[in-house]
Amino acid sequence: MKLIRPLAGLATLALVAAACGGGGESADSTAPSTSTSTTTTVKASTTTSSSTSTTSTTVPLTLRQSLTGAPLDSEDEILLRPALVAKIDNNASAVPNHSGLAVADIVFEEIVEGRTTRFAAVFHSQSSDPIGPIRSGRTQDINLFSSFNEPLFVWSGGNGNVTRAINDSFLINLGPSNATGYYRGPGRAPHNLYTTTDSIWFQTPEGHPGPPAQQFQYLEADEVFPGEPTDGVLVRVGSERIEWIWNPEFEKFDRSQRGRAHDDSVFGRIRATNVVVLGVQYSPSPADRRSPEAQTLGEGPAYFFTDGQFIEGTWKRDVAVFPIEYFDADGEPIKINPGNTWIELADVDDVAFGAVEVLPPVEP
Repeated sequence: MKLIRPLAGLATLALVAAACGGGGESADSTAPSTSTSTTTTVKASTTTSSSTSTTSTTVPLTLRQSLTGAPLDSEDEILLRPALVAKIDNNASAVPNHSGLAVADIVFEEIVEGRTTRFAAVFHSQSSDPIGPIRSGRTQDINLFSSFNEPLFVWSGGNGNVTRAINDSFLINLGPSNATGYYRGPGRAPHNLYTTTDSIWFQTPEGHPGPPAQQFQYLEADEVFPGEPTDGVLVRVGSERIEWIWNPEFEKFDRSQRGRAHDDSVFGRIRATNVVVLGVQYSPSPADRRSPEAQTLGEGPAYFFTDGQFIEGTWKRDVAVFPIEYFDADGEPIKINPGNTWIELADVDDVAFGAVEVLPPVEP
């Protein structure tokens, strides 16, 4: 199919808008085409500060669940549990047994060694029994999830360097060495490790600071996503070719990979209210130079898909404990619909050479 809108060079971003709310591992060394910062994260006490300006008019914001933007009637409906990040295998042996991806609030797809991919599924509003198959983490997970307010990190472990980096980060290590409830289930080792969200939430450390911050800005009930019509997107993430096709019946995008519908073995077809494609630079991990590390500090190109529409823009983040910010071509913040969101972390060099193919709308 034809690429109808290739992304041009990045425009220089002006001031950042207001905040949104609140192992073994072979890497390709790529020439930098996005600006990046060091990925070292030192664990310290988390302090979130925000500046306010006095205005003559105050507009009340909708009370929402943190990671889906679902509107709430009262503060009593806010879920106070922490975010839970589970690293889920995408090996061919694991795919038939994927469990929980369909009900995660946010899912990131990352490139790992060999240019295969792995998922990082973030749970907060819904539970899953089981979740898995669970696999190892990477240093790229540290900056990616430092804005989620000390999330519980569900993984099978990693090499010594990765484990030390995770333990020194804002992520709470609740892998098999530090938590109970893991077991071997369907599939063959090492693609058959599972647990449940409720088991992990039950083991939340005493004194945990609570729920995650909002990661996106959401459309209000009287607002419409100001994009252009599309039938979806074909995107290449590493060696994986993924399809997200608009399904008007469910008002979501249906996911396929490797030429097949992508199903959750417990919850059925995987669909997303919002699909986001970010162009990021991958550099060798400081823990293992064979492992690619997505640089999520800096800026780069972004595609947003929601409500059968798409917008091109940019992403930007300077500090790992703050959420990534997203802007349209005019420098205005991008808002999305409440619901679950999938984020494809594509190599920025691949994006420049056609890894993102926006599909034209289907004629009635």
